[in-house]
Amino acid sequence: MNTRRDFLKLTGLGAASTALFPNLGKSAAAGFQALEKNGAKRPNVVVFTMDDIAFDTVNVFGGKVPGITPNVDRLARGGMRFCCAHGSSAVCQPARQSMMTGLHPHRNGSFGFMPVPAGVPNLSELLMAAGVFTASFSKGRDYSSFKWSWFLEGYGGHGFGRDGKLFVASAREAIQRARAAGQPFYLGVNSSDPHRAFAGSADEQRFLEKEKKLFPKAANNIYVTTAEAVCTPEQAWVPPYLADLPAVRQEQAQYYNTAHHGDQTLGMILDLLETEGVAQDTIVVFFSDHGASFPTSKQNCYPYSTHVPLIIRWPGVVKPDQEDRTHMVSTMDVMPTLLEAYGLPVPPHLDGRTLWPLLKGADQTGRDHVFTTYNYIYPGLQVYPMRAVETRAATYIFNAWSNGQAAFSGECQSGLTFAAMEHAAESDPALAQRVRHIKYREREELYDLSQDPWCLHNLAADPDKAGLKAEMRKLMESEMRATDDPLLPAFLGSGEVPAAWYQRDPRLGKKAKHKEE
Repeated sequence: MNTRRDFLKLTGLGAASTALFPNLGKSAAAGFQALEKNGAKRPNVVVFTMDDIAFDTVNVFGGKVPGITPNVDRLARGGMRFCCAHGSSAVCQPARQSMMTGLHPHRNGSFGFMPVPAGVPNLSELLMAAGVFTASFSKGRDYSSFKWSWFLEGYGGHGFGRDGKLFVASAREAIQRARAAGQPFYLGVNSSDPHRAFAGSADEQRFLEKEKKLFPKAANNIYVTTAEAVCTPEQAWVPPYLADLPAVRQEQAQYYNTAHHGDQTLGMILDLLETEGVAQDTIVVFFSDHGASFPTSKQNCYPYSTHVPLIIRWPGVVKPDQEDRTHMVSTMDVMPTLLEAYGLPVPPHLDGRTLWPLLKGADQTGRDHVFTTYNYIYPGLQVYPMRAVETRAATYIFNAWSNGQAAFSGECQSGLTFAAMEHAAESDPALAQRVRHIKYREREELYDLSQDPWCLHNLAADPDKAGLKAEMRKLMESEMRATDDPLLPAFLGSGEVPAAWYQRDPRLGKKAKHKEE
C-alpha cells in the first residue's frame, strides 16, 4: 500500500510538502489580488452532488423516464453539460476525495473508505488560503479529510442528508457568513439521494429503525426521503445490464423516485441563489460520484459504473445550453478548473486537467480516453481490485481479483434486484450465465462499445479482437505507469495484488474478510 511518503514522492512534493502547501496558499492569495487589481469580481461556487445517480437517469442526458430531473435540466440549460464525463472510482469516498484533490485514489492515498493523508493539496484548503469561505454539508466521511471554514458532517448520526429544507437553511447561513466576512463562498452541497436505501423500500424502513435505535434524537426526515411517486414499476426503465423482472422494476421505480427527490433539493438550492441575489456571480457545478447502486454498476469499472452527469454553469462566462459530446473528461478535472476560475495556481502533477478550453468552446487534446479504478472498501473487506481504460469505442477491464473462486459481493447486490436475478436464474440458463459472470468475472474483459454498449459480450478471448486488446492493454499500462499504480506488477504478470490489501482492518471485527464460495 502506498504510504504518505510514497504519495509525496510520486506527486513530486517530497519532504518539502509541508513547506510547499503554504506557498501554494500564498500564490493563491496573490492570484486573488491580481484579479481584484484588474477589477474582476471573485466568483462564488456551489458544487452540488447527488449520490449514486446514473448518467442516463438524468433527462437532459437522455434519461428514459420523463420528469425525473427537471431542475438538473434547468441547470444544464444555463451552462455546459459534458456527455463523456466519468468519476475516478465507482465508490463514494474515493470518488469524492479524487474530485477534491484532482488525483486518482491510489495517488492521494485514499484506496477505499479511508482519509486522504495530511499534506495533500486539496480544493477547500487552497481556497481557504486565498480568502474563500468554504463549507461542506452532508456526506461528511467523504470530506472530513479536509479543512473547512464550516463543516457539517450531515443531518443525522451517520452523516446523511436528504431533506432539502435542511440543506437550504445551511446554505443560506453559509452565504450570510461569507457576506458578513466580505468573502466569496464555496459550498459543497451533498445530497444522499438516490443512495440506498431507496424511497418507499423495505430497506428504508429497516434502515430507519436501526438509526432510531442508534440516534433516538434524529428526526425521521433526516433519513427518509418521503419522495413523490413520479415513477411506477410499469414506467421504470430497466437498463440492459439487468434482467427485466417484476422485482427489478419495483426497485427501479424506488430508485427513480429517490432521484427525483434529490433533483428537488437541487431546485431549492438554485432558487436560494436567486433569492440571495448571488446567482449571477456563482459558478454551479453538478455531478454524481458514480453510477447507480445496482449489480455491476456501483463498485465496478464498467462504462456505466463511472459514467456521470457533469454540468458547469457560470452566467456571463460560460455560454448557456452548450453540450460537449466529444471529449472524455473526469470529475478530477473539477479541482483544477475551479482553481483557474479564481486565477489561482494549480498544484503540479495532478491527474485532473482544467476544463477551461472546453468551457470556452475550444478543442483540447488528450481527451480520448479515461482510466478508472476500484481497490477495496477497507483492507480485508470487499477487496476486488479492478482497473479499466475506456475510449469512446471500447472498454478494457483488468480484474486482478478474479480467480474463479472469489465471488464479488457488495452493496450493489443488496435489495431486490440481484436476489430476483439469482432466483430467476434457477430456471433460465442464459440468466444463470449472467449471474455467474456478475459474481466471478474473468481476469480480462474487452467490449466493443459500438456493438455492445452495455458490456454483455466479453471479447477478451476472441482472436479477431487480439489487435484491439493489445492496443487497450498498452493504453492501460501507460496509465498505470504514469500514476505509479501498485497493481502494475499484477497486470504485467510479474507480481500479485499487494498482500496488505487483504489484511483485515481490526476496526471491522470478524466480518471483514474476502468472501469466497
